[in-house]
Amino acid sequence: MKKLAILLLLMFNVQCSLFNCIANDGVYYTSGNVLMPLIETDIAAKKEILEITLGRDSFAYVTVDYTFYNNSDAKTVTMAFEAAAPYNAWAPFSREGIHPFIQDFTVLFNGQELQHRNAVIASPQPSPEGEGVPTDFTPLDLTQWKSYEELPDSIQPMDNLLVNPAMPDSFCSFAYAYYFDAPFQKGENRVRHTYRYKMSWGVGRDYEVSYTLTPVTRWANGQVDDFTLRIKSETDREIIMNDSLFLSAPFKLEGIGETYQLQSDYWGYSQCLFAPLLEGNVLEWHGTDFAPKENIRIEPLYLLKGGVRGFSNIGKVVVEKDGRESRYIADAGDNYFVEAQDYGLVPKTGARVEQREARKGQGFVCLKDDIRRANVRQEPSMKGKVLFTLDNPEGMLPEYYPCLDFVSHKEADGFYKWWYKVKVNGKIGYISEMIVFWDSIRL
Repeated sequence: MKKLAILLLLMFNVQCSLFNCIANDGVYYTSGNVLMPLIETDIAAKKEILEITLGRDSFAYVTVDYTFYNNSDAKTVTMAFEAAAPYNAWAPFSREGIHPFIQDFTVLFNGQELQHRNAVIASPQPSPEGEGVPTDFTPLDLTQWKSYEELPDSIQPMDNLLVNPAMPDSFCSFAYAYYFDAPFQKGENRVRHTYRYKMSWGVGRDYEVSYTLTPVTRWANGQVDDFTLRIKSETDREIIMNDSLFLSAPFKLEGIGETYQLQSDYWGYSQCLFAPLLEGNVLEWHGTDFAPKENIRIEPLYLLKGGVRGFSNIGKVVVEKDGRESRYIADAGDNYFVEAQDYGLVPKTGARVEQREARKGQGFVCLKDDIRRANVRQEPSMKGKVLFTLDNPEGMLPEYYPCLDFVSHKEADGFYKWWYKVKVNGKIGYISEMIVFWDSIRL
C-alpha cells in the first residue's frame, strides 16, 4: 500500500479588501472547506452533500457527506484539515495545534471513526501574482517560534502571527492542522465529516459564515459529479449569499417565504441570493458536474439595508407613480427589491429611487423596542427642558415621528451627544439618538 498526501483545508479565504473593512473592528475565527487533494489522479469526488446550520449559540455546524471512487488499488491517504489562526480574537495560543474555536471535529471513513492528531503549521501567503501557495503541513518547530502571549510588548505581533525571538523581524503566519489517515479501498468509499466553529462577526454584522468550495476541483475528475448544498438556521435569520456559482439551477426553499436574486453595490455582492431562513426552513441547491471557481459567504440581509437598524441614518426609498413608498434594498433585474410591510418587487418603469438623510430633515424615528418611555426636550441637551414624554407600550406597534434634523451637542462631561429633532402632534423637540431608531420610511 502506498501513502499519498491529500489535504482537507479549512482556508483563510478573506481577501485584502475585507481586511481593510473589518480588520480593526471584527473578529475572524475560521471558515469552512472541503476535502482537497494536492496531487491525486486515482480518486474522484463522485458526490458531496454539504449542510451548514447557523446555530442559535453563535456556532456554525457543518456536516459533509462525500462519496469517492478509487480507481486504483487500496491505499492509505494522509489527510489534513487546516484551520486558520483566529484574527483579532486574542485567544490563547495552542501549542498542541487545537484550534480554540473549532469543536466536535469528527471523521467517519466507511463507517469507522478515524483518530486524528494535531500540529501548528506555517500558513502560506499568496504569490505575487495573487495565486494560492500549497500548504506545507510540516509542523513548526515551536522551540523557535513564540506567540503574542510569550513576547514582550515591544515586539508583540498580532494574534495570528508567530515571531522568532532570535530574529524579531521574522514573522510567520500560522494555522492549526488536524491529520488523519484514511484507508481507501478500491472502488467506492464514503466519508462523513462534521465539526462546528465559531461564526465570525464585525461592526454592522452579527455573523458571517465563509466556506471554501474551490479545492474540490483538485480531485481526479476536477469537479464533484453530484453536489447538494443545504443551509438551515436554528433561529429566524434573513440571509444573503453570493450565488453566481449556482445560476445553472434554481435554489429551492422548503418552508415559509420566497427567495430573490439580487444585484447590489454592496462590497462583494454584485450578484447575490436573498432567502428567509426561518426556523425549520431549508434552502437547497442541487447540481451536477460542479467545478466551483469561487467560494461562498453567508451574511445578514441588513447589510444591504445600510447595516443594523439604528446603525445608520441614511437610506434609499423607492417612490412609485402613485406616491407609494417602500424601502429600497437592491436591484432585481427589471425590478427593485423593496421592503414595506413585507418584501417584494416594484417594477423600475415609472418608479424612482431617492436617498433620504436625517441631517436633511428626512425620514422618521421611533422608540427602540425596549424603551417604554422617553423625554422630548426643548433643546438638544440632557439639561434641556422636558416638553413632554412619549410612551411605547409593550406589545404595541411603535409610533413613527417625522425627523426634522440630526444635531450634536457638547454635554457638561465634555462628550458630544447626538439628537434627533422631531415633530410630535405639531410640537417640535429633541430626543436622544440612544433611545430611538431612524428609518427612511414609516413602516
